[in-house]
Amino acid sequence: MEDPSEYCMQAVNCYERNPERAVALFTRAGELGSPEGWFGLAEMKINGMGTPKDVEGAVELYKRSAEAGNSPAMFRLGSIFTGSYGYPEDQEQCRYWFEKAAENGVELAYPEIAAIYLYGYGVAADADKALHYYKLSADSGNAQSMFMMGYLASEGVGMTKDEKKAAEWFRKSAEAGIPEAQFRMARMAESGAIPGGDKVALQWYEKAVEQGFAPAMFNLGTMYYEGRGVNRDFNKAFELYDRVSSTEDGDALFMTARMLFEGLGAAQNVEEAMRRFGRSANAGNQLAKQFLDDLRRKQNTQFIKIDGL
Repeated sequence: MEDPSEYCMQAVNCYERNPERAVALFTRAGELGSPEGWFGLAEMKINGMGTPKDVEGAVELYKRSAEAGNSPAMFRLGSIFTGSYGYPEDQEQCRYWFEKAAENGVELAYPEIAAIYLYGYGVAADADKALHYYKLSADSGNAQSMFMMGYLASEGVGMTKDEKKAAEWFRKSAEAGIPEAQFRMARMAESGAIPGGDKVALQWYEKAVEQGFAPAMFNLGTMYYEGRGVNRDFNKAFELYDRVSSTEDGDALFMTARMLFEGLGAAQNVEEAMRRFGRSANAGNQLAKQFLDDLRRKQNTQFIKIDGL
């Protein structure tokens, strides 16, 4: 007697080195009525492995598998209906299948359906359901969902606003390496919401900076600029501000322009400073706009070039 489960196992073991063989095995398992066989064949078709790429055909197989109770197929359908794989977006179908996957214990689906209910994607926003699924995800070890639990607690979404609970979740997320959470921990230390003050803030900012998180770079630059919680170091401040300014951040451009104009942390360069003041103003920084307006009124701009203005 043929065993579709054995065919699927063989296909999984050979799909990389012999995708055509895997397609044949998944096809035979599907012919024998195996939801796992339909799912495996759909995976091969959607990726064009061992068979021509066929997104439409893959979706039909995923549906057949999901309707037969295969939870990975439910999750895949949720992903596909976001508009991925070149398939048309369908918000209602996306919600339906992600929720089905979550109800069947697919942990990857928890934060997906949580975000759908939080932001009202294809369904009325529901803070209680969002909280429920973020909590399931966070409890399963998802660090980004731990951050979201902190956010919900800090904003009072789906629960009473609770800074202590927010700090607990942000800490768990930060310790798991999420830079946004590390940034939040630093801000809370600065504000006194958690103990440690500038010393603790410095430590969390440094961790977030190591991961390239721009807001942490800017705030850490300000700590060095002001000598707050650390020895004042204009060179370090300029280096951090300059890294952020490469993203055309108006505030970072203003600070580097100011430092170049005054020769703080970098060699004085008025022409480059004025270019950066112009870029900062174009990015919406009001202090840069005011500075340039003041220069114009004083008629002192004839010897410098203000880039873009």
